[in-house]
This record gives sequence, C-alpha cells and structure tokens, in this order.
Amino acid sequence: MKIGVLLNNFGGFPETGRGARACVDLARHAERLGFASVWVTDHIVLPGTLHATYPHGESGFPYTWEQDIHEPIVLMSAVAQATERVEIGVSVLVIPYRHPLLTAKMLATADQLSGGRIVLGAGVGWLRDEFEALGLGPEIFEHRGSVSVDYLRAMQRAWTAEGTVDYAGPYVRFENIGARPQPARDPRIPIWMGGAGERALRRSVELAEGYLAIGSSPEQLAADTARLRELAHSAGRAPESLSVALIDGIVLGSGAAPVPGASLQGSSEQVLDGLRAFAGAGLEHLVAGISLAGNPDFAASVDALEQVAAEILPAASEF
Repeated sequence: MKIGVLLNNFGGFPETGRGARACVDLARHAERLGFASVWVTDHIVLPGTLHATYPHGESGFPYTWEQDIHEPIVLMSAVAQATERVEIGVSVLVIPYRHPLLTAKMLATADQLSGGRIVLGAGVGWLRDEFEALGLGPEIFEHRGSVSVDYLRAMQRAWTAEGTVDYAGPYVRFENIGARPQPARDPRIPIWMGGAGERALRRSVELAEGYLAIGSSPEQLAADTARLRELAHSAGRAPESLSVALIDGIVLGSGAAPVPGASLQGSSEQVLDGLRAFAGAGLEHLVAGISLAGNPDFAASVDALEQVAAEILPAASEF
C-alpha cells in the first residue's frame, strides 16, 4: 500500500504566516520522509451559510468561508518545482467548475513542470451554492455527472491529439483548434474518479485509471472494489488496470478525543491494524490528512509525518 499526504490547502497553516508556501514546505517534508504522493483539494468559494448537506460523512463539512482556500492547480505547479519524486494529486478537482480546455492546459503545464507526476482525482461536485456563485445554473448542477464525463472526455482528447483537436459532446464542443501543451506523462495524465456509489464506479471504468473512494469503511470499500472489478470485466478492461484509492485521515495519539472524518486513529499499531483491514478490502493508495491528536498546526503536522514515516510506512509498504 502507498500512502500520500494531504497538504491542507484549505486553511493552510496561518500560524506560520507563510500562506500557500507552508503547504509547499509540507510537501518537501513528505517527500523527504518517503511518502508516495502529496495531494491538494478543491473548492473555489464557500457560502457564508452552508445550506447543502455534505454527502461524504456524518460529521459534516469541515471547512468554513473564513479559511483561505489556495487554488489547487496553481499549488500543484509550485509543488512540482519544489519536489523531485512524489506524485502530485488533487482529490478531487470539481470538474464542472472550469472549462475543460482551460483545465486540460493547466494540468498539462503542471505535469510538464513535474516531469510527469500529476494525478487528477476528479469529482462532480455537490455544493449547489458554489455552482450558483460561479454562474453555473441548474442545467449544470442537476446534470453535473454527465457534464463531468463530457468535460473529462474533452480533456483526454486535448491531451492526446496529434494535431488540432475536434470534440463534440452534449455540453462542450470545439473544432480544429490547437490545445497544446500535452502532458509529460505518456499517454496522458491518469484520472482517478472520486465519489461513492454505482455511478462513480461506472464512471471509473468508463473513462478513468482508478477509483478514489471518499469516507468509506473497509466493508464498504471491499464491496465497491468487487463491483469495480466486475464492471471492468464486463467492459473488457483488465480489472487490475484500475487503481483503488481512498481519501481518509490518520490521527495519531492514544486516548485522544476522536477526530471526525478520520477512520484511522490511535497508536501507530492501531492505525496499522486499520490499514491492514483496508488493504484486505483492496486499497492500494491512501490519501491521508495526517495529524497528532487533530492538531492542525504546521509543526505538529511535520511531527505526525515523521512518526508515520518511522512507525507505519515500512509495514504498510508490505501490505
């Protein structure tokens, strides 16, 4: 199993006074300590009062409008220049928020800067208020799954075209245009489709290289993995060609109060027991927010990374 680190681009580390640069600093620490990947998350704006129900966890949406939200693709490009080995992912980019040609160009540029290390975790979104603030009406929000599939197909076409690009879909179309640059990674940037449920699994098989579960238990992930393999087989895809990943949290500290939204809590051995259960369910890559007893400060986050690197990474790599 591989373990990646969420860089906390929501909120950042305000006590450092370094803004987005603190997230880049954390990426350097993660690479130095041997983690496989580093990850950012995506929102553009948040409403002052949240009306929608967060679909990925009973504890509710953990962010508020007062926090800085550093733009993910810009931050990925900065991390690309500051690191040499780790993969750099977004979990997940809300695909309907940006025109697919712009998104394709930004990600391809970041991928060139990284030497081919970008991973696109892709999501359809859920926060209606944010869609409306961005000028995306009900015709987009109510069909955001179909919009996301169409946009992702357009992006894949832009990344792989030998000449000018034509694309005609239900929500976006263009003809005889140059859409370069192309990514450094061959044949294209891998897409891990984020979400939960049958439609997310089907989208993963239809157009992605992986499935990125959100807020799942080992039991649910085992069922989803089995269904993913079944769908892949039926579609003529090799089931092993699809990566299985999960966004979750690692909270170290025996006896500490439980932190909402994190399945892996307690001592290092307790976290390893949880990772073994997820590995048995088919998990290959964990995308984790890592902390000491939920302490969000930068220094505590680095200490947490060092403990995970020393006490968890070596064993997890054998799962």
